[in-house]
Amino acid sequence: MVESESPDAPSAVSFRVHDDGVYRRGRQPSDLLRTIVALATGVIGYLMASALDTVSIGVASEVISAFEKLPSPVVVTTILAVQLLAWALPVVVVAVLVVRRRYRRLALVALAVTAAGLVSWGIQGELAGIASTELTVTPPSWVCANLVGSTQQSIGAADPNSVGNIVTQPDTLGQVLGSHACVPGDGFPSIVYLAGLAAAISTLTPWLNRKWRRATWIVLVIFLMVRVIDGLLPPIDALLMMALGYAIGGATLLAFGSPDRTPKAFEVATALTDHGFDITSIEPTGAGADERRRFSARLGDGRSVYVKLRTPEDRAAEVLFRVYRMIRLKGFGDERPFASLRREVGHEAGMSLSASAAGVRTPQMLRVADVPPNSMLIVFEETGADALDDVDERLVTDEVLRSIWDQIGRIRDARIAHRHLTTANVLLDSGGHAWIVDFGFAELSADERELNGDTAQLLVALALIVGAQRSVAAAVEGLGPEAVAASAARIQPTALSSSTRSAAKKRKGLLKELQEEVKSETNLEKLELEKLERVSPRTVFTTVMLGFAFYLLIPQLADVDFGEVVGADWQWFPVVLIFSLLTYVGATISLLGAMPTRLRFMPTLLAQLAASFFNRIAPAKVGGIAANIRYLQKSGVDPAVAVAGVGLNNVAGVIIHVLLLTIFVTTAGRSATDVISLPSGQTVLIGLVGVLTVAGLVMLLPWGRKFWLHRVWPILRKSVSGVAKVTANPLKMLTLFGGGFMITMSYVFALWYSITAFGGGIGFVSVTAVYLAGSALAQAAPTPGGVGAAEAALIAGLTAFGLAATIAVPAVFLYRIGTFWFPVLPGYLAYKRLQSRGAL
Repeated sequence: MVESESPDAPSAVSFRVHDDGVYRRGRQPSDLLRTIVALATGVIGYLMASALDTVSIGVASEVISAFEKLPSPVVVTTILAVQLLAWALPVVVVAVLVVRRRYRRLALVALAVTAAGLVSWGIQGELAGIASTELTVTPPSWVCANLVGSTQQSIGAADPNSVGNIVTQPDTLGQVLGSHACVPGDGFPSIVYLAGLAAAISTLTPWLNRKWRRATWIVLVIFLMVRVIDGLLPPIDALLMMALGYAIGGATLLAFGSPDRTPKAFEVATALTDHGFDITSIEPTGAGADERRRFSARLGDGRSVYVKLRTPEDRAAEVLFRVYRMIRLKGFGDERPFASLRREVGHEAGMSLSASAAGVRTPQMLRVADVPPNSMLIVFEETGADALDDVDERLVTDEVLRSIWDQIGRIRDARIAHRHLTTANVLLDSGGHAWIVDFGFAELSADERELNGDTAQLLVALALIVGAQRSVAAAVEGLGPEAVAASAARIQPTALSSSTRSAAKKRKGLLKELQEEVKSETNLEKLELEKLERVSPRTVFTTVMLGFAFYLLIPQLADVDFGEVVGADWQWFPVVLIFSLLTYVGATISLLGAMPTRLRFMPTLLAQLAASFFNRIAPAKVGGIAANIRYLQKSGVDPAVAVAGVGLNNVAGVIIHVLLLTIFVTTAGRSATDVISLPSGQTVLIGLVGVLTVAGLVMLLPWGRKFWLHRVWPILRKSVSGVAKVTANPLKMLTLFGGGFMITMSYVFALWYSITAFGGGIGFVSVTAVYLAGSALAQAAPTPGGVGAAEAALIAGLTAFGLAATIAVPAVFLYRIGTFWFPVLPGYLAYKRLQSRGAL
């Protein structure tokens, strides 16, 4: 860093600043927070627009009724003035950015506005269809309703009046300028304009001060009001579009970065000087994310102070963190986010004073001060101590460990939960004394669970430095066996801070070793880990995907005549289910043949059922492939061999499918092109040339060659080795291809007996040809399990071979019930069973 005199410091004050003074660019927590809030608002707006269309239109009617109390000329003049402002505003913004040479900001705004405009344009038709066309309102007096030829207009529909109509009809224009003051009711600013303006405001927010941000929001609200009273737009619809636009602006900043608005070192020094500190020099002392938020300042009397800077970005990050923990976890004592940065800083200062009063060795808090325009700082006395994670491990002696646990004992006696006891917040001075710092997350009057959480966190953090045995022994000596035993239930990844959890992941088996050591040292007979998750990511994912899967099923039900389905011969449905089950037996056999190592049959069968569940919620069998690879890795198979084995299994399935397709389509008396459309040779050649060109370009670049040599090639070598072992074993090859053949023919028989349940009508060979061609088409569909495409292809194929549509449609539906939808629940149960055993 460069040492320089502060150019912005007052002339009567002189201090030296060790700082590069450069604003950094990155992804800021406030941008993420704004994006999340805007998306949540958009979702709520969509639900309200969908379910409460009457309320939305009622609000619009009330707004119009309120403005009708004003004279028409006043309303018309206001509308026209706002419309002129709406036309001029984009021109002014672009001109200002160009004149000030803020080309990057202009590009970001243009990108966000374009994206927001396209999104809003794409869904505004759906919004217009949400509102009931029977709900109408009489146009107010300031809208030239006589241009429409009707006295009523549907709010939910598109605006019938437009500027274009007025311009192209001279007599109409004359009426507008004639007897009474009115506006054409063309709905400008349009809904697309409002979304784009919200995106522009969101994108420019990092560069706007508080007054300008308020001004832009006032303008946006005025535009919205004019849109409601001029274009008869339900306000909830407009709020939805504006929320989406605002979210798109925030997402643009997250994608391309926004400026780091953290005050510079000389601004911090100036604030300290204004609050009575005689500063001679200041320099950043933080690292990583705290690089520009922690400082060491030297005073005129030779003393040093430690300065912790808190910015709105810190508060945004803490809001996200607290809300996330409140939703996902329980038993951590998380309070609601603080209402302001000032309250947050006041809490940390108060907690630090409380800890100091309780006899905890922590730096004395000296002052809280403002740093214009919207940051704050806390000043502590300098201890000269180093963070434990920066200290040589050989200096962490048993005496140091006793000192650390002595301080934790004092904190526990004061019923203070620190809630962030990492090695970065435990300091060690030259005399071997421990200091505890950073009480930003601390809470008073903590319960036992929170205190036990502190103990567990520090046990793991110290074990990473001195090992499990010394960490537990020191804790038992300092706190007593009862307190350590009570904390054992929280020695688990969920209870740890992110830094400690990441470090523990690299030390495999450390948590288990700690648990066993605690049981041994405290005579704890049984250790049951505390359930800390309210909602796990897997539960959310599973619920959402199950809902999505059944959402895909609902449109299919609309096309089925259930009267015909009920009339089926249901004695054949159990046969369909049996062949559906045999597909998973075949998949198990095939996977066993694809692997060079031996696998247990039943767990592998459960894995195939679980893989089928994931195939219902992911396109192109991606979910099933990932589930199988995960299962194989958990079974001890090398990752490269697992990937190669699953790939070999799929290749064998394709080979069997193509061979059977050729045989049965030919036998059925049709050419393959009558049933399935293949790409032309020219298309295949163009695609091949494109792939080879991209591969060549990648290999020309240094990072491409490095990626190939160090990441891809070693995996390929292991893969080839595993595949070679399989292909050299005739029994493995027979199992591999035999299982694949069993899968295909089981599906064929399931379709055949589904048709038989409705009386049949075509031969087995034709059914086989239709299945093989139809399933090939369904695999190319982007929907999970080929939903929609599979049904359409099978019905079209069966009718092409002469089966009546009245039989083909319910038969295909019955077939999909037995082979696609019925296995969803068994697949989910198999997934949960394997998950509970740690096998998936």
